[in-house]
Amino acid sequence: MSSNTPVKSLETVPPLRSPRLILRPLLEADFDHVHAYSSDTEVVKFMQWGPNTVEQTRNFMNACFANQKTDPRVTYDFAVVLADTAEFVGSITLRLLKEGSPLGEIGYCYSRASWGQGYASEAAEAVMRFAFDQLGMQKVSATCDPLNFGSAKVLQKAGMKLEGFLRKHINMKGQWRDTLLFGCAREDLERNLAELNLSQRRLSPGEPAAKPLREFEEVTVTHLTDLFAGGALDKISMKAGALISAHTHILDESAYIISGTLQSGEDDKQKIYEAGSIVFTPGAVRQGPHLALTDVELLIMRQGPIGVFEG
Repeated sequence: MSSNTPVKSLETVPPLRSPRLILRPLLEADFDHVHAYSSDTEVVKFMQWGPNTVEQTRNFMNACFANQKTDPRVTYDFAVVLADTAEFVGSITLRLLKEGSPLGEIGYCYSRASWGQGYASEAAEAVMRFAFDQLGMQKVSATCDPLNFGSAKVLQKAGMKLEGFLRKHINMKGQWRDTLLFGCAREDLERNLAELNLSQRRLSPGEPAAKPLREFEEVTVTHLTDLFAGGALDKISMKAGALISAHTHILDESAYIISGTLQSGEDDKQKIYEAGSIVFTPGAVRQGPHLALTDVELLIMRQGPIGVFEG
């Protein structure tokens, strides 16, 4: 079922179901289960909170019960239980950034005994589908500590992609720590799930085709693989005399000159780069124009989407 009408009360939200799980409202009877994992030092190692006292767990549960009665809803808290036994394994929350927002984020916590069985990613995917299909949301995000490898895999298996690395962004138990930002837009979920591959592997371009680089004569680009945030690893071939006009990319770019001699820049800012040079250009910094003084081959590693070319 697909709808753009927000679900206002948890009483109108039927339990979410996935192949092995049921996601239902938290109940008073869940207190002991919630406190067991929220007071576990290992479970909350990468959380901003915890390990909880009984009072802190009670405050969390009361906040969840209050969220159930809020109209219109901004926060949806779910208990995650096994479909075949009703065993309580953890909880997951979807928070809208504000009332009626098409953007939201998820957070979750699971008992240590349930780790490594895929429950967290299965529940996260179910919540994202709920957000997209029933709440009409456009995007769901989540964060995790860079060293929380388990959570990073959970988010990717649920259909999210890494979108950012934020330095000293979250205060965790008195220490400012880095955080990873993951996200998934509605229209990207199925593709992200289909393309998921978390194994180490050799990337081979096979027989990649060299294509002309936009309108630049005597310049071809061979795409090797995609990189972070829409970036790319490409091989650029330039015939002697070929020119690439000045341009500005959104994020950083590094170029390794495999062979040949390249002239870069204008007027008194011109520089000559020989084979073996590594040229780094920060994002948002104008570079070029690039003129091939001989036949040139470069290996380009560009983070982020392609920028703007002049002329």
